[in-house]
Amino acid sequence: MSHPSASLIPDSQPPTDELDTEIATIRAEITSLTRRRSILRSSLLASKSTPSLLERVRPALNGASNSTNDSHGTSTLTATAQNRAQKQAKHNQTNLYRICAGATMFEVHDPDPHAVDNGRVHGIRIEAFINGKFIPPYYILLNRPYPPSPALRIHRHTIPPCIPLPALAAKYLPLPPPPPPPPSANAVAPVKTRPQNLPRLVRELRREIVGFHMRQGSLQRLRTGLGLGLGVGEKGKPTDITKARNEVKDISAMDAEGTDIRIKWGDGRIGRVKVTKDGSVEKAVVFGDKGRERRVERVLVGGEGRIEGLAERLGEV
Repeated sequence: MSHPSASLIPDSQPPTDELDTEIATIRAEITSLTRRRSILRSSLLASKSTPSLLERVRPALNGASNSTNDSHGTSTLTATAQNRAQKQAKHNQTNLYRICAGATMFEVHDPDPHAVDNGRVHGIRIEAFINGKFIPPYYILLNRPYPPSPALRIHRHTIPPCIPLPALAAKYLPLPPPPPPPPSANAVAPVKTRPQNLPRLVRELRREIVGFHMRQGSLQRLRTGLGLGLGVGEKGKPTDITKARNEVKDISAMDAEGTDIRIKWGDGRIGRVKVTKDGSVEKAVVFGDKGRERRVERVLVGGEGRIEGLAERLGEV
């Protein structure tokens, strides 16, 4: 005889994996809708007609004779909208400055009692807008360790090692001349040095940083466009032997700067592409079983000559 409570137990329960999948899908949809609401709200507040519309509505509400709960609530909503519109305008102004200027100077104090120049440190924040978003800022801290000279020296920084900061600093922040010797009959002429040029250093440094991130982003998009950025088993297999031989198996940067790119084909061919700092393809060398392949080299360098179009040109070889 079966247990009386056995009939109350369902024959089949939904698997835990299906429930987890449904929960993850719902959470992803909530996140997407929340992000969309934030974008729409920012777009509405950033509109040029929104502040003028709020300014026209507010006097009408303040001059209303009746003070019902409805009008009070509407006035509160209008005040909140105006406050958010002002914050959005300041945020847009900050983003515009960050996009156009890209460098901000500030001052900090070194708590070390033995720090030079009484602990005064000048900081520079370098930002760049790459692929629709701001990259993490880079910082340079400078001090004045050559009293009484006002010359600056780089104290600390967060610049990547692949950026030639020492060479740029030696060019635009040279050491000050030594103090003149005491007057004597055999006095030598004072040493002349170039004046320091901090704005030029920041401009050149930001150009190097932007070029570095642009090359890295272009290389990643190139790998994704050729299916090399997908997981194992996600890339489609070639349908014939010719396609398998001409398929690109790997693309990678051979240096930290991303200016030397290595390409490997399915038939064993190896290519090296030299990219300039601004993203132009300068030269290409391809070796196969029979030596150099000049036609493939001309195709890789041809076209518009940019790294962004390299994936399309690889499809022609």
